[in-house]
Amino acid sequence: MKLKEQIRVVTETLDELKAEDIITINVLKQSVDMEAIIIASGRSIQHVRGIANNIKIEAKRLGMKIVGIEGVNSAEWILIDLAEVVVHVMTYETRDYYKLEKLWSGYSED
Repeated sequence: MKLKEQIRVVTETLDELKAEDIITINVLKQSVDMEAIIIASGRSIQHVRGIANNIKIEAKRLGMKIVGIEGVNSAEWILIDLAEVVVHVMTYETRDYYKLEKLWSGYSED
């Protein structure tokens, strides 16, 4: 599956699951490990956990490679590594604290 298709599938799934403030950042020129980062927020720990679980299910269903999943136990920040695309699903508090968008500022948002 091509990068644009992976991004489309993930962002549409996030939207269907009522994830909020979804952004995609192209990091192709800045990273050798990934091509894009998708960041989304959930309203609660349960919402974050549910979103991440459904992203995992959809990725498996479509044959996308799942390199790893981190943070499921605390569920304040769950990272889903899909090789070319890394998905970060976070509570608002965690997202505000770590400010990943600012960390990657200067890179292009798609």
